[in-house]
Amino acid sequence: MERQPWVSFCISTYKRPNILHKQLQLLAQQTFPDFEVIISDNDPSASAKIVVESLNDSRFKYFPNNENIGMIRSFNKSIERANTEFIVMVTDDDPIAPDFLQTFYYLYKQFPKYSIYCGFKRSGKEEGFIEHISNDEFLIEVLDPRKTTNLLWSSSVMRRLDVIKTAMIPDYGSPHLADHAIITQVGSINGGLIINKMYSSLTSHDENFSKLNFESYIKGCTGFYNYLQHSFKKHPKFRQYERIIIKHLGTWFIANIFNLKKYYTIKKKNKAIIKNLNELAQRIISLPFMERYKFRYFFKTGIFYFKRILGLLS
Repeated sequence: MERQPWVSFCISTYKRPNILHKQLQLLAQQTFPDFEVIISDNDPSASAKIVVESLNDSRFKYFPNNENIGMIRSFNKSIERANTEFIVMVTDDDPIAPDFLQTFYYLYKQFPKYSIYCGFKRSGKEEGFIEHISNDEFLIEVLDPRKTTNLLWSSSVMRRLDVIKTAMIPDYGSPHLADHAIITQVGSINGGLIINKMYSSLTSHDENFSKLNFESYIKGCTGFYNYLQHSFKKHPKFRQYERIIIKHLGTWFIANIFNLKKYYTIKKKNKAIIKNLNELAQRIISLPFMERYKFRYFFKTGIFYFKRILGLLS
């Protein structure tokens, strides 16, 4: 009788076979071998199938969606197809450290009660420092940018049934911040364990979804805000939660908009796209819950153009 693995890596992919191939090869290097990889393919021509078959690893399980159902629905399909107690949500292009699963399986065996086990960058903590966060405090600790400076779902192990309990990854018309939303929701069920160390990272390349599809930034801001508002509106700490949610949004918006401006000013010089980005920023800071970030945005805009004139951007 085949033994059920402990965890599933849940992947959604779309017409990026070379990138997927590299990611699967990297996942195969995990020092903890008791896992499966669920590949949900949004490409109607099934371009990922030959990649999975070529690797000849029984842990890699391929599922075609037969049509492009969108990134979030495809990720949720991968969760439905998993048969394990825990899952890791991972894109097809973000690398994960080889000792990731080994580390978190060890922590889970020591502290088995939590809904989520995370490797996040925490302010003022030594690398490797472990914290036990209650369900009531989880949103505050994870979304407050003064407390957590980097979080990724690919650096988190989540209990699958608790993910399902939240109705899975929210689909509000944009993938932006949906990862932060599901992390917050799951940790707010039975709390979480956080180790102050990142086990994955974002890969920057020209095919990144975040470098295109600018309308999705508006949908991401409004969707994330409305989703968490609705989820926690009856919670006793709702007013505190709301302040943290807005602070998280503001920090995310400022970081992303200036990363995009830098990219299209230095690497891919495109004045038309810069104009679109300026219009996008104006629309975002005009949202009622984002207006408090107008001054910070315009102040950083002044610094940005001053650096560009002096040639200090790189």
